[in-house]
Amino acid sequence: MISPMPASATPVLRTFNAGRLPLAAWDYGGAGERVLFLHGFLDVGRSFEDAALAARAFCRPLCLDWRGHGRSGRRSPDAAYHQLDHLKDLDCVLEELEAAGEAPAALVAHSMGGTLALMLAGCAPARVRRLLLLDNLGGYAASAGEQADTLGDVLRTFRGPHRAFRSFPTREAAIPVFRANNPGLSEEGARRMARHFLAEQADGSFAPDADPRLRGPNPYRFPESHWLELCARVQARVRVLAPDGGYLHDPEYAALRARYAQFRQASWQDLPGASHHVHVDAPEAVAAALRPLLAD
Repeated sequence: MISPMPASATPVLRTFNAGRLPLAAWDYGGAGERVLFLHGFLDVGRSFEDAALAARAFCRPLCLDWRGHGRSGRRSPDAAYHQLDHLKDLDCVLEELEAAGEAPAALVAHSMGGTLALMLAGCAPARVRRLLLLDNLGGYAASAGEQADTLGDVLRTFRGPHRAFRSFPTREAAIPVFRANNPGLSEEGARRMARHFLAEQADGSFAPDADPRLRGPNPYRFPESHWLELCARVQARVRVLAPDGGYLHDPEYAALRARYAQFRQASWQDLPGASHHVHVDAPEAVAAALRPLLAD
């Protein structure tokens, strides 16, 4: 059974970017400097909950829902969910936090969230002071031919129908599906995902708390030279947490190590026994990796 979190762990819902597309963020309170947590594709900010609860002993976690995810706004029919849209959203959130005297001391970013945080740290270095990357060193690179093919896929997807997400009679029923779709994901990690990523529907079933229109090809994938240049421009202190069941230990992605070599100030930590979804497989390890980064 998936038990609810105790009331003492319930975060405060905050709204950013209200004049455009409202973005939700979950404030877990706590002592110390603000830290912004950024989730991956088809996930929600509260999937970081156990990591945030562990970290609030030494910082104040704030977990963002990207547009189209969780409690954040859904786009209008003429707008998009492309990575550059998320990047602009992130810049707006950071600008609001800085104006309120709450500039984050660090970003903790998983998967797609890591790609976006790395892009911002490279193109606007003053925005990011410290960066904890969870199984991510930027997005997939593409050749000119691959990019041309992708643009055609984008147009075909835009014209086509958007399938609804699968629903489940209970949260527990989603656990084996989550594990089958995410090799290496622990049962407890799947339970953490089901607790927050699934929302109860009007008929009592549970479905992903995300806009189905999120799905589709990324319209623009940078060449590898672009990622190397972005990494070289990062001024933040970077820490990479690399689960042994994740992408950063997959031989297919060995070229990503060249990006890591471009950072000015960086450290690498391997993490045995965790999958790509390290934030739900090993939340305490995420908090433990963040603590020395903040102390630097």
